[in-house]
Amino acid sequence: MNKTLNLLAALAVLGVSPALAQNKLPSAGGALSDSVSATDVAAMLGEYSIGSELRANPAGGSPSLVATTAGGAKFLIGFFECADAAAASGCKQAMISTAQASGGVAFEDLNSFNGQSSVTTVVYEPTNQILIFGRNVFLPGGIGRENFKLQVALFLGDMQQFVEGRRASTKSVSFTETPKLKSKIASITAPADADQPAVAIGYDRAMEVELAISNSLDVNFETPKE
Repeated sequence: MNKTLNLLAALAVLGVSPALAQNKLPSAGGALSDSVSATDVAAMLGEYSIGSELRANPAGGSPSLVATTAGGAKFLIGFFECADAAAASGCKQAMISTAQASGGVAFEDLNSFNGQSSVTTVVYEPTNQILIFGRNVFLPGGIGRENFKLQVALFLGDMQQFVEGRRASTKSVSFTETPKLKSKIASITAPADADQPAVAIGYDRAMEVELAISNSLDVNFETPKE
């Protein structure tokens, strides 16, 4: 019930009809069809004053956008089931994700976050002792630009709420040592094999560890008010 109310409130703030948000949204900026590209997403992030750069995926497959908010917070947009994997275009699925160090966070905190967040799920990855936050966006059937932007905004809102909670409880997020960025472990990125289903599981978490190191309590995930 809380998730529904949060979503309706966010839709109202953005001036989006809840009925339209379920499918394609005709908008001045144009509607996405049943796929998206890194170029599309970079342009939409720019409307939130969020910079981004396209970076090769260390596990293979489509490159990812590494995005940075005006407040210094970093997150990823990954692309899956792409018509052109090298260019990250014609993609049927996108995944918004970020990471933080897990120090000082109890499993009860994670359960609470998952129960209260609008669109985001957090999991603990023990090998590198990081928390990974993710949101899948599936394009088949059609989705509008404003809907996609809304999901990004809700994800960042979830993250800001989490960060503010950690600040309030003065929980530490520092690493005792820098993890090895080239460790080959299970990942939130997709498999390099194009025939594998896009289940957001892969074999290298170097990028997530990099984000976790960058995302201290001083960063801000908030987006500018429209």
